[in-house]
Amino acid sequence: MSSYFTLNLNTGILFDYEADKSASHAASILRRDMEKSLEASRAQGNAIRIVMREGETPEEGWVIEVTPDAMTVRCADSLGCVYALLFISERFLGVAPFWYWNDQVFTRRPFATFPTGVYRSPRYAVRFRGWYVNDEVLIENWTAEPANTEHWRMVFEALLRCGGNMVIPGTDDNSKKYRRLAADMGLWITHHHSEPLGAEMFARAYPGETPSYTENRALFERLWEQAVRTALGRENSRVIWGLGFRGQGDYPFWENDPGYDTAARRGELISTVMNRQYEILKRYVDNPVCCVNLYGEVMELYRERTVTFPPGAIKVWADNGYGRMVSRRQGNHNPRIPALPAAEDAGPHGIYYHCSFHDLQASNHLTMSPNPAEFLAAELGRALEAGAGEYWIVNSGSVKPHVHTLALVSALWEAGKVDVNAWRLRYAETYYGGHCGGQEAVAALFDGYADCAARYGPHEDDRAGEQIWHHPVRELLCRWMAGDTEHCVESVVWLAETAPLHEQAKRLEEIARETLPTWDAFCNKCAALLPDLDEGSSRLFSDSLYLQARLQRSGAAGTLAFCESLAAYRKGDLVTAFRLAYKSRDCYREGVDALLAAEHGKWAGYYDGDCLTDVRLTVFCMDALVFWLRVLGDGPDFHKWEREFLSPASEKQVMLLSSKKRPLDNGELAFSLRGN
Repeated sequence: MSSYFTLNLNTGILFDYEADKSASHAASILRRDMEKSLEASRAQGNAIRIVMREGETPEEGWVIEVTPDAMTVRCADSLGCVYALLFISERFLGVAPFWYWNDQVFTRRPFATFPTGVYRSPRYAVRFRGWYVNDEVLIENWTAEPANTEHWRMVFEALLRCGGNMVIPGTDDNSKKYRRLAADMGLWITHHHSEPLGAEMFARAYPGETPSYTENRALFERLWEQAVRTALGRENSRVIWGLGFRGQGDYPFWENDPGYDTAARRGELISTVMNRQYEILKRYVDNPVCCVNLYGEVMELYRERTVTFPPGAIKVWADNGYGRMVSRRQGNHNPRIPALPAAEDAGPHGIYYHCSFHDLQASNHLTMSPNPAEFLAAELGRALEAGAGEYWIVNSGSVKPHVHTLALVSALWEAGKVDVNAWRLRYAETYYGGHCGGQEAVAALFDGYADCAARYGPHEDDRAGEQIWHHPVRELLCRWMAGDTEHCVESVVWLAETAPLHEQAKRLEEIARETLPTWDAFCNKCAALLPDLDEGSSRLFSDSLYLQARLQRSGAAGTLAFCESLAAYRKGDLVTAFRLAYKSRDCYREGVDALLAAEHGKWAGYYDGDCLTDVRLTVFCMDALVFWLRVLGDGPDFHKWEREFLSPASEKQVMLLSSKKRPLDNGELAFSLRGN
């Protein structure tokens, strides 16, 4: 007798109850995966039977009983059914959690076999597990087919495949636009800290009114009540209600209401507002699940004991954007207040953790976390040890650049701990293994990526994403072109202290000079590996780790040349300043070219939305600098440098005509001047 259940394209997926949207959607995913993975068959079909048995398994749990003749899925609720069907897809059809985002290649076979036995759902270390799809500009501006809604469907599917059960489905308008889709797929909805209860922004709903709770309490409360009623009116909607009061965006309310000028006044108002929100919520929901974000200034108020929260609200502690559980740097202010609950902090607790981050300083938006996976795993382990295991909301950005880190976090929210070396190898085998055995080399390069990251400060987590090569440079460039290189650029003090601009640039130059050789060597290793990978793995490696390394290398090289250009300018050497500025421009252009090279097939136009790091904007700024330096030194006829440095000695003094041809363009001139 066979010890396997055989699945082929004629296998049916049958419910013994009226399936809701999320279960039906999961069944459609499994059917699609069967069609991707299996050939048409004449063999008789059997059935996967799905049985709902409340109380038989834990919440969101499932049991799959497999005999040679039948596969029976028993689940406690619809989300348990979703997880069970996705488990079948992954374990027995080989569909990986990030199959879409990592371009998994499928080879059809006649059938798949399942060993007989009983399979059970895992027990997750974290109760509520999800992504905040924040700064999602790449997804939102991605115009390739299929339609944008399908891109978001793939985001939510990947989250479910990672064992997630909760989502903030985008920022601002997107969070409202995609709530229904996320809920229909089985996910809990939760809220960004600037949108309490999921309400409309006050300034958008009432553009002519002052966004002050003191002045317009009734209008605020009307928005909150409308938000609650709207959420409850959505089918399949389960909500973790975000409480709080920040401002009309990602900044404190007292910037619009300066009367709240002490910690006591601010904390008192926030406490009053949250209790009022909770009262409104209790009118409509029995025992609501609520959370409060201890983010930025709210954590400081909590530490000062000036703010209190409604009973049972999950306190959500945040990392600093670089993976360390301390308060984030706000401009030049970086107190690094510990951001995990202490023994005296009553629970429940959770965390807000960044895989993607955008701070206009040194963060990683187009590239993965610059800190090692071991560091991230240890920090998340500390959060669990401190009791912050009720709620993990993870900033996923636009997903694709952060797949490696998101996969690590999902392993941790399931098991609570992980052997990072073994996990890294499994990740490489899953997505880069192919048939060539290159997974160990891939895993080693993923391990080595963080070792190359620029170290810009004294702390272990002071490692830079790609934004360090763009935002500080553009700040310095604009001030330089405005004619001031002697005064401090305030927005760069976090990096280079309160020194004059040219000394701040010197600090940035030191960072770039130190890290550039490591990125050069790393990129060479990546390029050397490509021929050893099969076609699919090679393309994915080029589009993921190698792309991110090229962004770092080109950024470091561009920054170094920019700083050297400034130094030459201050010495009065406009020719060298011009040549180095053009070199900087070309280095940054290499980053743009790397992004464009990754825009093939379904990824056409994916990086059009790069407006946060904005590599193209840095190229634009360098073009402006190049033109400006040439105007200063080579104008007004724009033949002076060519005549002085490139013409034969016999021609330099001949002035019969001002010119015999049009001036060289900037690129031609810069290239020709390299030897001078």
